Amino acid sequence: MPGKKALGRIILTASGGPFFGKSREELKAVTPEQALKHPNWNMGAKVTVDSATLMNKGLEITEAFWLFDVSPKQIDVVVHRESIIHSLVEYTDHSVLAQLGVPDMRIPIQYALTWPQRFPSPVEQLDLVKCGVLHFSEPDEDTFTCLRACKQALFRGGLASTAANGANEEAVRLFLNRKISFLQIGELVMQAMEHQPDAQVASVEDILSADQAAREFVRHMVGV
Repeated sequence: MPGKKALGRIILTASGGPFFGKSREELKAVTPEQALKHPNWNMGAKVTVDSATLMNKGLEITEAFWLFDVSPKQIDVVVHRESIIHSLVEYTDHSVLAQLGVPDMRIPIQYALTWPQRFPSPVEQLDLVKCGVLHFSEPDEDTFTCLRACKQALFRGGLASTAANGANEEAVRLFLNRKISFLQIGELVMQAMEHQPDAQVASVEDILSADQAAREFVRHMVGV
């Protein structure tokens, strides 16, 4: 197996959610019902909204950063509408390995329970011929600002990522309760992340305090 020195990039794929290709103008009046209509995955409300805002990829970037001890510059996101390729690893020789499968959460859930062994799955077999063509696009971080906020949080370090996550938790709750607009989710996440003071993480209490402060910041900005 190649060592860490051979790792060039981790490439995470995003479905793009239900609003792929939409402009900020088109997203001004988006409803919770529209945001919950994911084209490929059947997930809970919170995760589905995170997919619509691309916050889910921001969180995955954060997870990859900590799990694999790599630089933020080594983690990329590409929009892949079919959700057949779930992640890729590029090595320093520019060869790329991809993990493929039908979009069904039972596969990763089962493997999480049986790792490192693999067992027969109830999920249908991937048919590449039936898939036909796979498409890839660059994510629109100007429209879906949650992704940009999470990237900036990693470069800032400290408790910035905690603030982004806490703000998103509260903003999504408010959106689902029709207290804020869809676009306000990303705006509030960015503002809370930028509002978080530079500070090193010294304890779990620091993380919990920053999380609570970010949630309170969102509520204060919205006036609820």
